[in-house]
Amino acid sequence: MFKKNTDVFAPARLFIIIWLLSIGLTELKFSRYQNDWTLFSWLMLLIAIASFLLGFFIVYTINVGKPISNIMTLRQFISRNSFNTDLLFKYILLLFTAYIISYIISALVIGYIPLFTKYPGVARNDWGIFGFGLFVQSFPSIIYFIYLYFIITRKERNKKLILLVVFLITFLTYAFLLQRYYIAFAIIMIMATMYYFTNMLRFRNVLLITIVGFSIMFGMTFIRLTGTIANYLYYLSDMKFSVKYAFFTEPYMYVVMNLENFSHAVNKIENFAYGLLSFDFIFAISGLKHIIAEYLRLPEFPHLITNNYNTYTMFFVYYWDYGVFGLFLFPLFIGILFTHFYYKMRKTPSLNTVAMYSIFTFVILFSFFVPVMTFLHFVFNTFLIYSITIHIEAQQKSSH
Repeated sequence: MFKKNTDVFAPARLFIIIWLLSIGLTELKFSRYQNDWTLFSWLMLLIAIASFLLGFFIVYTINVGKPISNIMTLRQFISRNSFNTDLLFKYILLLFTAYIISYIISALVIGYIPLFTKYPGVARNDWGIFGFGLFVQSFPSIIYFIYLYFIITRKERNKKLILLVVFLITFLTYAFLLQRYYIAFAIIMIMATMYYFTNMLRFRNVLLITIVGFSIMFGMTFIRLTGTIANYLYYLSDMKFSVKYAFFTEPYMYVVMNLENFSHAVNKIENFAYGLLSFDFIFAISGLKHIIAEYLRLPEFPHLITNNYNTYTMFFVYYWDYGVFGLFLFPLFIGILFTHFYYKMRKTPSLNTVAMYSIFTFVILFSFFVPVMTFLHFVFNTFLIYSITIHIEAQQKSSH
């Protein structure tokens, strides 16, 4: 990690670090809800992890010996190229308009904003309206494009001031929803792009961004965990360490219970869903998701250890859909896809390749948590970022 010219965001390196950390924390068994795993549980998890790494390795071997840009060359890409920033500015304003209109309509129809309710931690879970919710959840794309505009645009002071106002309105209004996941999405995308396109991501700046990021995340936690709720979560989670450290309950349990739920559920799944979970975004946008799930009588959260923690890592849906076959094939394909974009970025750096790999960096870092690639909101944001960066570059090439 600390050798000179090492790419700290390389896919296999990130994936191995995050999974060693997650498994290590899980093995501490700080909660009495945690159990010793069966051999079958370990095999299923290791199949998924090994398959993901095999996907990385396949693309790596294909590219051995082929010329790729070093990190310093990548960081000169912005200064050596000009872009259609007027088009990017228009896209940002268009997305922001759709966001704020959808936000206002959703708030009026639902009747509240989570932060300003008596029980904000509960209210945030059911906030959203089908259709309008897509544009409200375009928050990461808007924030990312604003950052991109600032690093690729020279001068244009007035437009940057307008975008600063857009950023503040978007960030504050979305923060009122107390939904931290897509804030983390935006921060990680920006950090990855900053790393590959600029020299700003040095130790001091990484430390500053990390402090700001954690302050935002834990600030939302403080809002949600008002009064005695932190202690309540401590006792609810049946923790083994002293109540003096009750604040650590939520972050610890939000990491380890994903793995615990996975290991518990794979032993008990008997009926498979055959694609309903892996392709959730297709069924969601068609409106068939809940109809089919109700017809098949699929439980929303099968075989949970406790209802207080209901996530299973990104791998569980592939097992629930297709068993061991899905647990091997899907991570293999995803590993190949991620590494393909990584080497594409290193060979032919562009706004599009760096943006796409920045998205995949987020998926890798949160692979211990939820199957984000199956979520309609995530697919929508990925589509926006992919298509807009491609269009900006295409327009720039045609203008030359």
